[in-house]
Amino acid sequence: MSVISCAWGQPLEGSTSVDRIPDTVGLPNPCNNPTTRMWGPSDELGNLNYLTPERVRENLALIRTGRIYNLAHILEPGQMGFSAFFDFKSNLGEWPGEGASNTISNNEETLGESTYNPDRKGVLQFEIGTQLDGFNHFTQGGLTYNCFDTRDPAGHFLPEGDPGSLPKGNPGEDYVFRGHKKNGIEKVGTIIARAILIDVGQMLREKEVAAGRDPENFPPPDYEFSSEQLERALVRQGITLEDIHPGDALLVRTGWAARFWTSNPADPRNERLKYLNTGQDAKFLPGGPGLDERAIQWTLNRSPVLVGADVKSIEASYPHREPPYSPYHRPGHLSWLNSGIYMLEDVDLEVLAADCDKERSQSVAQTGQPSEIEESCYIFTLIIQTIPVRGSGGSVVSPTVIR
Repeated sequence: MSVISCAWGQPLEGSTSVDRIPDTVGLPNPCNNPTTRMWGPSDELGNLNYLTPERVRENLALIRTGRIYNLAHILEPGQMGFSAFFDFKSNLGEWPGEGASNTISNNEETLGESTYNPDRKGVLQFEIGTQLDGFNHFTQGGLTYNCFDTRDPAGHFLPEGDPGSLPKGNPGEDYVFRGHKKNGIEKVGTIIARAILIDVGQMLREKEVAAGRDPENFPPPDYEFSSEQLERALVRQGITLEDIHPGDALLVRTGWAARFWTSNPADPRNERLKYLNTGQDAKFLPGGPGLDERAIQWTLNRSPVLVGADVKSIEASYPHREPPYSPYHRPGHLSWLNSGIYMLEDVDLEVLAADCDKERSQSVAQTGQPSEIEESCYIFTLIIQTIPVRGSGGSVVSPTVIR
C-alpha cells in the first residue's frame, strides 16, 4: 500500500494510490457508456441491477447494532422548494362531535395550491426536500440514460395539446403530458444498498482548526471538493478503494448543510432559507459547494447505485461563479443520471457522521488506527423507498440507515 499525505502534513497510511483522474474530463455519452454496455440497450434500471436478491441479503446482513438514522430533512410549509410552494391545509372537525363519545374526526390534511406562492399550481412536486433524482431529471439535449429521448412525444404518457416542433423544437403552450414511458421512478421501488459515508467535511474542518481558522465557516459556498480529498477522507476512516464495491451507495458529507439546516439534537439548525439561498439573504438561486468534475469522475469509476450528499446539487453549483459557468451548469447531474446512477440530494448526515467520528476517535486512541472494515461505522445498510408515481423523474424520499 502507498501513503497519501494530508494537506497539513500528517501521513495517512493503508490506501491504494489515488485514482488517476485526468485534469479534463468530459460528459458520458448517454447512448454508450460503461453502464449502458453493462446492462444492455433496453435497460431502465442502471446500476440498480447490481442489487440482486442475494446482494440485498448481504446488505441487510451488515446490520449489527440496530441503530436507525433518518437522513431526511423535515418538510415545512413555506420553507421548502425552489419557490416555497409546499403547503397543506388542516381542518378541525365540528364541535361537539358525533356519537355517544362525542368523537371529533379531524379532516385529513390536503395538499393544494400554496398561499406562499399563488402562481404555483398543482398539489405536490415529487422532487422536493430530500429527494431521489431519476434518469429523466437532467438530459443532454433531451437524451438521457440508454438514449431515451425525453422530448419525443412518442415517449410521453397521456399527452394533450399541440406537440409543435418536438423533439427538436418547442411544443405549443397548451401541450401537457403526464410522465415518461421509460425510466420512470416507479421502476426503482425500494433500494437496499451497502452504503459508504465519505466524511470529507470533517477531515477538512480539522484542517481548518489546525490552521487557526473557524471551522464553522467551512465550506464556503464556492468550494469544490477534489477526488484526492475524497480518497484522503476514506483513508482517515480506514477504508480503501478495494472496499468500495460496484452497486454500493456513496454518501458524501461536505458539512455545508450543517451550517444552516440539521435536526442533529446536539447542534440543531433551522435556517433553511439561508441554506436554500446558498447562505445569502438574496433572491433564491439553488447551489453551493460540492464535488468538482474530477471528483464526479472518481465516483463514476466506482460504479455506485447512487451518489448522495448534504447539498442541493452534489456537484459544485455555486451560481455566482464567473463564466463559462452558469446556474445551469450541472456536470454531475448529466454524468450520474446519464450513466444509470441515481442522485440522493439534501440528506442530513450529521447524527450519523458524529457517531462515526466518535467511534473512529475511540478506535484510534485505543489501537492507533480506525476500526477494521468489518466493524466500520462508515459502512452500513441504506434503505430508500420511492413513491411509485408512473413516469415521474424523481421522488421525495426518507432515506433510512440501519447500522
